[in-house]
Amino acid sequence: QHQQQHQQQQFGQYQYVQPPTFVRHTGGRPGSDSESTDVPSPRSRSSDDEAESSRRRWTAGSVQAASPMAKIAQNFSLVASKSFGDDRNYQVMSSMEQNMASDVELCWPDMGVRVKGQQNVQSFSQSFLSSMPDLQMSIEAVTEDGPSYGMIEYTVSGTQSRPVLPMFPVGKWVQWRIYSRYEFDQASKVRVHQIRFGFVPNAPVTSAHFLGLARCARMLASTSGGSRLLQEAIEMCPDITDVRNKEFLISPVQGHVWEMSLSPHGNHVVQKLIMHLFPHQLQFIVDEFRGHVAEAAQNQMQSRVLERLLEHCAPLQTAGLAEEALRQAPLLLRHSFGNFVLQGILDYGLPEHRSRLVRAIAGDAERLARHNIASNTVRKALRSSAPADQEALVEALRSDPKGFQNLCKHKTGSFVARELKHLGKGFDHLK
Repeated sequence: QHQQQHQQQQFGQYQYVQPPTFVRHTGGRPGSDSESTDVPSPRSRSSDDEAESSRRRWTAGSVQAASPMAKIAQNFSLVASKSFGDDRNYQVMSSMEQNMASDVELCWPDMGVRVKGQQNVQSFSQSFLSSMPDLQMSIEAVTEDGPSYGMIEYTVSGTQSRPVLPMFPVGKWVQWRIYSRYEFDQASKVRVHQIRFGFVPNAPVTSAHFLGLARCARMLASTSGGSRLLQEAIEMCPDITDVRNKEFLISPVQGHVWEMSLSPHGNHVVQKLIMHLFPHQLQFIVDEFRGHVAEAAQNQMQSRVLERLLEHCAPLQTAGLAEEALRQAPLLLRHSFGNFVLQGILDYGLPEHRSRLVRAIAGDAERLARHNIASNTVRKALRSSAPADQEALVEALRSDPKGFQNLCKHKTGSFVARELKHLGKGFDHLK
């Protein structure tokens, strides 16, 4: 209810859908946040050659007159004209009306925004145009993908005088690259218009960008394209000179780390913050995981966040988290996600925590070495533990010569046996 009121304050009377909720995934360990942000074409093509033959790309000023995108480009030219005022607005609205289907839909998926109907879309567009008296727009490229689809890349800059789009902070000049994707009906009128924001290549990123992102950071983090935009913004902050800009991005995350880390998109934003903030700035993330480490370590998204904390925080800072994980070591050693958290403790934890984990492994070494998941942590312990702990683990593995011979022949245990043999002097007799 609070979010709906906040959206109404930001966007006014237009119809919006709720942004995607944070989703908890329990499947396989993900790679990276690399899904496409554009609406996939529902058409199927027989070959790449056919797809390429129907796709044309033009730079500004070279749009083909016969193309359905030509009328759209004409609208942009009207908006970009130097003559501001009622006459220009009338021309823009009139041209838009001629080019739009009656059931046209304007979408901003990264913000959960959807405006339906020709009149509402026109009203929304007019509200945005009138809110930026210094609006400047330039078309960078136009792409046509057959008779039904097209895209325009354009740069928009200006100062919003009242809140219409949150990415343009009121009273702050800002510049964005916008990608507008169009879907046309059989009459070559716009049926769907989808927009996506990005940074202007090779242009400076200012505090106005971060202020605009901060106003809608949690909504952006819940979507694929929005997550990547936030990650790019975090990467653009130098460690020292832009601490204030980082604070803009920290404040929306505070108190929401748990839900964001459960999101297939939001967890990447949390990870990126951990990788680019100073350790003392990460304490709020550490605090939100206290008391829930065992649960988080068994989640494919949150386990990654725990790994990043272990990597980038001081060992004393994450000592409490490591302590919680060690209490559940027998479970996590055999868990497909939890074992990575324990391996992080072996790499980055306090010496006493590393020693406790190795000795816990030594207590059940042979069975863990045969386990298809736990064996990975056993191998890590053999490679990276302190000499005394390593010796204790080696002794546990070779205490039963017959058992070790069987381990060498086991499909999983053989990798542990090979690791043990590679330790060098003193193990040549093990065959």
